Amino acid sequence: MEDSVFAELELAEAAKAVAGVRVRQHVNPLKASLQTQAPAPIWSDVFASTSKPLVVDIGCGGGRFDLMMAKRFPSTNFLGVDIRAPLVERGNSWGAHAGIVDNLHFAECNATISMGAWLKDYAERCDGEVEMVTIQFPDPHFKKKHHKRRVVQTALVRAIAEGLKPGARVFLQSDVKAVSEDMREKFERHGAHLFDLDASLHATGSMDPELLRAKVARLAAEKAGWPGRATRRDGDGDGDGDGDGDGRDVATADGEEVVAVAEKEDDEDDDDADEKDGKAEPGAFWTSAWAAAGDREGWLDENPLGVPTEREVQTMSSNGRCYRVMLVRNDTPARYARGRAGSRDRFRSPLPTASSRRGRALSTHATRRAREGVVARARDHVRLPPPSPVRVVARPSSGRRPRPPPRRVPPRI
Repeated sequence: MEDSVFAELELAEAAKAVAGVRVRQHVNPLKASLQTQAPAPIWSDVFASTSKPLVVDIGCGGGRFDLMMAKRFPSTNFLGVDIRAPLVERGNSWGAHAGIVDNLHFAECNATISMGAWLKDYAERCDGEVEMVTIQFPDPHFKKKHHKRRVVQTALVRAIAEGLKPGARVFLQSDVKAVSEDMREKFERHGAHLFDLDASLHATGSMDPELLRAKVARLAAEKAGWPGRATRRDGDGDGDGDGDGDGRDVATADGEEVVAVAEKEDDEDDDDADEKDGKAEPGAFWTSAWAAAGDREGWLDENPLGVPTEREVQTMSSNGRCYRVMLVRNDTPARYARGRAGSRDRFRSPLPTASSRRGRALSTHATRRAREGVVARARDHVRLPPPSPVRVVARPSSGRRPRPPPRRVPPRI
């Protein structure tokens, strides 16, 4: 691989000086040890200049992509993030041997938990802004029961939206179509009012306006203090919040009345179950509007960044296809719910609750281990009262006299 695309990095000598690493191919991000907020890097120590824009690569893997980008674009800072510590250490060692240290750094964290705070910290402490977030070829986790381990979840969409300023971009890419569709669906279903397709790369004029009604509904819900939900539920059971039973919600945004079709349930697993049982109502399933952009199902044929990843090189060399999409952060503010009674804010805590859909989907073992970790960390910081003395209660007697022990008669001599 170093002989072709990444030859200019000259990593052959660095590979001799840096020992090889052995890491697990799949990592469970729901482990209790990975549910803590990782401290943000000290930006002035890892970058020579903090006034440059920042590009964050979530799931950097081997790190060759970040090394190439940092070498070709010295006016931009690059941060490679991975959940596996050996890869992070090797990436920093490769950068030191290649002489790329001023605008490149690798760090370890669970992006779903820590990325939102890191993006905000860079925007607040540094003169530069976060320019782009890339998520390329993440772990597919093919089994359906492991889909909750995928990196792009609702919490990460919200964290990225809150950490980016208008005009910043998000680049998604995978060689597995189902994974790319899942990433795009998460951003569209939970962030269509916060992100738009990049009109300079996607043919947005071919999208059906009727399919963008969910975006209008979520925008109205966001302004009403109900983030991530298109409507509120009421007593009539149609989920529209108006009590008329017609399944439509009348919301007000900037003084203008907006009529939005209510989503019955926001959980794809429930939709799949209804579809199999044949109980789904017409129009109850969600349809992607971004997939109608252009004649390629909304995907980009070429990589707009100009630098491939290791996985992309392998895929293209075997005549495979990569599914790419570029999003742009719009000027809609993202904020949490205001604590209104009855609201269900799924973005309030990184850990699932027992009443949330994600909490019900998690296995009992993973949920118990996560909660035990939270309790253990809380016990370290809070001084608990001493335990009360244990009182031993004698067992009540049955009323019978205890049988005396057998009499030992000494043997005759």
